[in-house]
Amino acid sequence: MVDMSTTTPEIDLLPKDRQQNVAAMGGVLLANKPVIGGRLADGRPSSALFYWSHSHFTEDFEFGLHDHQGFEIVTVILDGANSHYDTATRQWADLATGDVQIIQSGAGVSHNERVAKGTRAFQIWFDPDFHSALQRPATYVDHPATQFSWQQHDGFSVKDVVGGEGPVSASTPGMEMRRVTVAPNAEAQVPTSPTDLSFTYVIDGTVRVGRTRARRDDLVTVTDARGLSLQAGTVGADVFIITLPQTPEYTPVRGR
Repeated sequence: MVDMSTTTPEIDLLPKDRQQNVAAMGGVLLANKPVIGGRLADGRPSSALFYWSHSHFTEDFEFGLHDHQGFEIVTVILDGANSHYDTATRQWADLATGDVQIIQSGAGVSHNERVAKGTRAFQIWFDPDFHSALQRPATYVDHPATQFSWQQHDGFSVKDVVGGEGPVSASTPGMEMRRVTVAPNAEAQVPTSPTDLSFTYVIDGTVRVGRTRARRDDLVTVTDARGLSLQAGTVGADVFIITLPQTPEYTPVRGR
């Protein structure tokens, strides 16, 4: 079991129906957004996590060339396919299920995306100290699913994306990202620090974080915890976890 004896964790549920839920481009893009503009959808600050969208495409769609600056943008393909072009590499590349892309947009980069019908993906923006990032050149890296490995534990599995054994190199200080699957009625322990703010998003199934029960597309935030204890329901659970320092050493964009 995770030792929480020296802390009193604060656990809050943000269910899907309290997130921003949108249907855009005539219903081609369906998205729920637990984090918008440096705040959770219920108004609470979200540390250096600036934006989080879980998107589902009901038809093929092309965004067109558009610009990004300053932010660190991570795209995780849950299912489907995405082809993209950017002005850093000046070539088209393909992403498929399980692939991860990271853009450190720095002084500026433009890109285009062609997304296949049926694709589900996370796009998550971080503030790596926005104004300092503007002084650095942009980088654009794709990581195929074969670069990631699952660590097997008793009743659960962990795939590190950023931090731990993860291959993705991020510039947002202290940021870690992992995916955890938990067998039916099993329990998983995930390390965190009492100084962390953690975000647990339920991709599928049901899970209890402490005494808080979350279902598909719900988000649970935890602070002041020396580790997370995740108890899956009868169908198991598939969750995505991001941890960040509760208080960055710089002022996040929302506060400027």
